[in-house]
Amino acid sequence: MNVVVEANELVRTLTIEDEGEKVKNLIEEVVKEISKVASVPGFRKGNVPKNIVKAKYKKEIQEEVARNYVNKFLPEILEKENLKPVTQEVYFGDVKIENDEKIVFKVSFEVAPEFELKPYEGLEVEITKLELKDEDVEKYIKNLLERNAEYQTQDKEVEEGDLVKLKYHIVSDKGEEEEDEFEAIIGSGTLRKEIEEAIKGKKASDKVELENVPLYNEKGEEIGKAKVEIQILEVKKKIVPEFNDEFVKKIGLGENVEEAKNKIREDLQKQIENIKKQEVQQKILDKIASEYDFPVPASLLEMEVQNLAQRYVQQLKSYGINPNADMLEAAREGITKTAINNIRVMFVLTKIAEKEGLTVSDEELDREIERLAQSYQTNPAEFKEYLKERNLIEGIRSDILRQKALDILTQKANIKEVEPKQENTQPEEKNG
Repeated sequence: MNVVVEANELVRTLTIEDEGEKVKNLIEEVVKEISKVASVPGFRKGNVPKNIVKAKYKKEIQEEVARNYVNKFLPEILEKENLKPVTQEVYFGDVKIENDEKIVFKVSFEVAPEFELKPYEGLEVEITKLELKDEDVEKYIKNLLERNAEYQTQDKEVEEGDLVKLKYHIVSDKGEEEEDEFEAIIGSGTLRKEIEEAIKGKKASDKVELENVPLYNEKGEEIGKAKVEIQILEVKKKIVPEFNDEFVKKIGLGENVEEAKNKIREDLQKQIENIKKQEVQQKILDKIASEYDFPVPASLLEMEVQNLAQRYVQQLKSYGINPNADMLEAAREGITKTAINNIRVMFVLTKIAEKEGLTVSDEELDREIERLAQSYQTNPAEFKEYLKERNLIEGIRSDILRQKALDILTQKANIKEVEPKQENTQPEEKNG
């Protein structure tokens, strides 16, 4: 076996030349498989002479032999040459087979960029100062009570905050009619303002009529008028529970109000600490991205751009926006810049992990796989098998290593908490 390595920036091209028994065996295996499905006029499938198969399917045989050679022997070659592709994307070409026992072909792939680590201990990080206040606890309790509020049917007049059940009958000026029943909370914006005002003060079984109510299309353009008849079927008042021992026991928050408040305070404090940690780590990642300027592999960049673009599309759709090609093109520059920064950060964290001698145990790997399986609502064992089949296990191990490296940077960072910026509410002075 003879291997020549050529380097062009991050691309490594290997010219591999090999001959002998192992090459003959690979060729024989490929010819045998192709012979089973070869279609040649005058011969039945599986009975085409080998020399005819080799002549007709010469290109296919060369490519398949090279592919099988790569699958079988490339790991050994890479280890010998101290090379490690950054992705599983390996390209081969210029395949030549001579005398059914010699093969010459090229294999290309990208490798990680080389760079020197900059000092990473004691990074200066500023974050917003967050402190738990009594009003935060009270606000949480208020929201908790609102979430547990119930609506009770009462013989009362309709007012703000009530849940009303209505039956309506609409007749447009074009003679079109519509009738249905539905529920709405007064003041929530579900009902049009003029309808809300008309039914306020009314009780169950009362009816109201509105003439010349404007009708609008999806663009907000008026398209006609209508007569609207509304009957109030039911009025429900919002009953907010009291924050007492009975309530906290009912929702499993403790045995009494004091215990519940302590638990709420602990939970809110944990949330604040998590927010602080996330801000610290994001500031560290931003700092790393700004300090390094090495080239990134095109194959990784393409993958990251696709991932970020998909997230961007999903985010827009969650806001009810269906992005078009122009919107995606406009966002491409920013997405590409973010992708480059993400990849640089990934390589830096990997190098820090190596320098710190960090490792990932099988137990840690299994715990992360189990966590991911739960997030995808799937069976951990089946999910692990899925990852193995797609060679994704090492990717998860690398993710854990990089998170460990980031945790070290966080622990060693010089963190300064600054007061939140206050909005200027004073009127601007005007020169007279």
